Amino acid sequence: MMRPLLLATAVVVASACGSGTPHSASGPRPTSATTRTTATATSAPASGTSSTGAGSAPAQRTEPSLPLAIQEAAATTAGNRLWVAGGYDRARNSSAAVFVFDGSGWTSGPPLPVAVNHPGAATINEDIYVAGGFTPAGATNRVFELARGATAWREVASMRRARGALSLVSTGGRLYAIGGREGYRQIAVAETYEPQRNTWSDLAPMPDPRNHLAAYLDGSLACVAGGRTPATSAAIDCFDTARAQWRRHGDLPIATSGAAAARIGGVTLVAGGEPSAETRLVDVVQRFATSAWTTESMLVPRHGTAFAVYNGRLWMCGGAIAPGFRAVSTCTSLGA
Repeated sequence: MMRPLLLATAVVVASACGSGTPHSASGPRPTSATTRTTATATSAPASGTSSTGAGSAPAQRTEPSLPLAIQEAAATTAGNRLWVAGGYDRARNSSAAVFVFDGSGWTSGPPLPVAVNHPGAATINEDIYVAGGFTPAGATNRVFELARGATAWREVASMRRARGALSLVSTGGRLYAIGGREGYRQIAVAETYEPQRNTWSDLAPMPDPRNHLAAYLDGSLACVAGGRTPATSAAIDCFDTARAQWRRHGDLPIATSGAAAARIGGVTLVAGGEPSAETRLVDVVQRFATSAWTTESMLVPRHGTAFAVYNGRLWMCGGAIAPGFRAVSTCTSLGA
């Protein structure tokens, strides 16, 4: 049973991005010429019990499910809590719902001011932000903040461009909005938000603009993997926030869009997704470590999950277990 939640709490940087179109660093550099192996992951009976697949596959385990089946939502972490916001419900309605996991159970958080699917979410200090996404009127540039201790969201400065299916990450006390689309137009120019000035500024355009990307942080690099243009992409591009320039970091072994991603303990993880034609699922975890890619079966193959790094693991909540729409409430996590 859900318990009402009134207060926001502390912060850890995270990012999220959805999947399933609404239809109308540091460490070794990944390359496409790498050795690829496969391994099968094993399910665990409950949260807190880790299991490991064959070979060097990262541990995969089940976690407490969301109170509601949802896909194309966004997630971020704040202190010791995981936040999931927006998305589609099983009837394909956009949602304003917010759910919060405190380590033992899910509660309902303050709802978003608008129902939105495919938004981005990230945290600065102890303040949570949800930006962009799609509404029934199309892509939006609106941005909302839930400050520490607040019981309601407030609207802050809008992004300079409307964009849905974007990536939103936070590093160095700033937000970075990357990619996304408005209608059929790919948004090339990235933007950064300074909360002290409440302003967005343009950054260098992406070398390969696309939407439905999976974002992760690698030191001062804000990286995005995969996506669609509408062709499915295998590209990994990283924006160096210290030098304000893009770097190409190679390619995934398997092109995907609407995946989840993280870099944990020197290992890059890209999980799930689907091709842009939405004909099948990408049912593997792609893992880069020690200069090579490997793949292993995904515990619950999905695309369009809300994902964030929580307690040192990549959490994936909700998403669709079939191409296009088939929302579930399932949560799983990956360790490096």
